Parts: sequence; C-alpha cells; structure tokens
Amino acid sequence: VELMYMDFALMASDQISNQAAKWHYMSGAHTTVPLVIRASVGGGKGYGGQHSQSLEAIFCHTPGLVVVYPSSPYDAKGLLKTAIRSNDPVMFVESQLLYGVKGVVPEEEYTIPFGEAAVKREGKDVTLAGWGPAIPEMLEAAEKLKAEFGLDAEVIDIRTLVPVDYETIVTSVRKTGKCLVCSQAINIGSYTADIAQNVQERAFSYLDAPVMRLGAKDGIAPQAYCLEQVFLPHVDDMVAKVKALCNR
Repeated sequence: VELMYMDFALMASDQISNQAAKWHYMSGAHTTVPLVIRASVGGGKGYGGQHSQSLEAIFCHTPGLVVVYPSSPYDAKGLLKTAIRSNDPVMFVESQLLYGVKGVVPEEEYTIPFGEAAVKREGKDVTLAGWGPAIPEMLEAAEKLKAEFGLDAEVIDIRTLVPVDYETIVTSVRKTGKCLVCSQAINIGSYTADIAQNVQERAFSYLDAPVMRLGAKDGIAPQAYCLEQVFLPHVDDMVAKVKALCNR
C-alpha cells in the first residue's frame, strides 16, 4: 500500500493500529498480516502543515508494527525487500527530500535485516544517531566538526526504529561518552526521546554528559521556504549541539 503522505495514515489509523497490527497476536498466531505501507514525509519541500509531518513515533508506539526509515538508496532497496518478505505489517517511511539521492545499488539480490543499525562514519569523540533525512546532514556536520573543531564524530543510521539495534548505539556511546539523537520530527513526543532514554539507561556510567536531542521546532510546519528552513534542524544546529556537549 502506498500513502502519498504519512499525514494521511491518520485517516487509516484504526485499520493500521487496531486491525493489521493486532490480528497475528489476537488470532493466537493463526493469522499473519504480510502488509507493507509505504508512507512518504514531505518535510523540507514546502508542502505545509498537512503534508510535512514526521509521524513515525505514533507507529513506533503501536505494538505489532515494524517501523523502518531508510536514508540511502542501498538501504531502501534492502529494507524494502525484507519488508515484502515479512509476515508482519511494516510501516516503511520515506523522506521526499531523499528521493533525488543517488547511490550504488547492486543489481543482485540482497536484503537488510530488521533491527540492524549501520555505522556510517566511525569516530571517537561523540556519537550522532538518527534516521531518514537527518543522516546526510549528520555526516556533513561530522566533517565540519572535524575540520573546524577537531572533534571526531561517529554517525549511526538507526534505520529500523522498531525493532531498534541498541547494541550498536550503546557500543558507540560507551566509546565516545557523548550522544546526540537527531530526526526531522518535532521534539514534543518525538521517538528521539525514547532512543535517548534507553541510551541513558544502558550506558549511564559511560556518559560524560546527558544525552541530547535535536529535531524540528515544536509547531506546525510552515509552507514558506525561508520559514521551513528555520523550522527544520540542519547542519549548523547539529554542530552547535555537539559543541555544547563537548564544552567547545
């Protein structure tokens, strides 16, 4: 199933959250729901408040759903193939900002397992973890931090939000001692809070500073380009957060 915008998933919330997500459990495992829902997020394209919401947290909070949010062509193909082969309902989130991104995608068959994060850049001073359109900006921020401040950031693409690969994230944080979790969603109710809490609990004795979060401003996405650029998090915002984490 394809939804032109993720915002429209709310109109099918009963069918997704109370039916598809629950049938396997409530049938005593006699029924499977091999369903993939492709839902695009229009944030950053000037589509306004009804076509730009990053609502992945709502579906992460729905037991029975797998939630995936790739950031590259390679990951999109591998995770989509895994989703199609799954017997569980999958919310497959796609950022329209990333539709024009090019990358190497093998023609041969391959899949990417759910619950397996990817280390996109290795580093030793701070961990940047996120998903979707935050990843390219995090990688750019990491290069800027290295060039201008000598800070070596490790970038982790969580890519599967449910289930989450906490082992990869926590292993990184135990090495760096600092963590910033980023997404394009507004901060109120964002899934970044759940990630941050779990990292804080699992790596508390290794942390040199509290885990920080970065997302869009708490409000309705504006349609005007200049306002939307202020509304969404960008490279300079990430750099500023990391500088605060590292007392720079």
